Amino acid sequence: MPLISQSSYQPPFLLNNRHLQTILPSYMRKSEPIEYDRETYTTPEDDVFFLDWSRVGSDRLLIISHGLCGHSRRHYVLSLVKAFNDIGWDCLCWNYRGTGPSTGGRLSFTTNNSTNELGYIIRHAIETGHYRQVALTGYSMGGNLDMLYLCREAASVPKEVIGGAFFCATIDLTASSHLFSSAIGRLYASHFLEQLKALIRTKAVEFPGKLDLSLLDKVHSMDDFDEYYTAPMFGFKGADDYHSKASACNHLEKLRVPALVVNPDNDPFLAGDCYPVDIARHSKNLYLEMPDGGGHCGFITPGTNTEWWPARRAKEFITALSEGRTNDLIPPPPPPSQSLLNWHW
Repeated sequence: MPLISQSSYQPPFLLNNRHLQTILPSYMRKSEPIEYDRETYTTPEDDVFFLDWSRVGSDRLLIISHGLCGHSRRHYVLSLVKAFNDIGWDCLCWNYRGTGPSTGGRLSFTTNNSTNELGYIIRHAIETGHYRQVALTGYSMGGNLDMLYLCREAASVPKEVIGGAFFCATIDLTASSHLFSSAIGRLYASHFLEQLKALIRTKAVEFPGKLDLSLLDKVHSMDDFDEYYTAPMFGFKGADDYHSKASACNHLEKLRVPALVVNPDNDPFLAGDCYPVDIARHSKNLYLEMPDGGGHCGFITPGTNTEWWPARRAKEFITALSEGRTNDLIPPPPPPSQSLLNWHW
């Protein structure tokens, strides 16, 4: 019964509002000084990806999937790289095609359904790096994409992949899309839509006559973007069809390796089956942790020089998994609340 009833994450008092937790850390959290080695990788489908490596000479690799419109230099990615490099793991963050540094070589972009892209990159990393163990981790869209890969593509996951840890994973896209249609949700959505619309304009220049730019005037929500662009470009019947087929929550019973999903109760992007409590109660591999706070990828962490909580939690879970310490996959009860005077952004 890997339902984790008590999370070790404890938000600072008076700073647990879901929107404060989501917004403030994005502007105030420090970034770790990581230097990447960038590889330009071309898939068998002639898509071009920028893979950012941070190697320490290990036979174990952490592959990191960022959020929608994110990239490898985001603070939440760099925190993971620093944490795992420090314990002797190589790290690889792949930048999605589209809103990242590479638009790719085709009339497409990375979506929640792009498990084929993740599969190519995992196999490429194993073959070129000869890794003995590979773990996955991701945030938000990256968490859903990783979980969809581990579940829906379970039969083709390489044996080297031992599992992973995922935070604020939007594994029920239908429920999350409804939140983005609310008044406050549209404010969040505007941040993403600005970049997604820019992507469409760029693709229209690269592929003349292939995209109808007049439809951009109809895009006022994430649902609209998926209805007018994502769905037709990728062969879905519409936004609802895309959301259903690309949601990891619809495939969780197929999970064959241990996976930790940390979805805060107060995450403004999550609802519905983003909290698969019943499945976790009966699963051997789905470890569901639902902290009271955290917001969306916020997790303000008490302590001026304290390691950011998601990086520490991912390290705890994946290290125990790597070393075969299955009894340690569920943490002990959390310690007493820490000082409210200092916190790590």
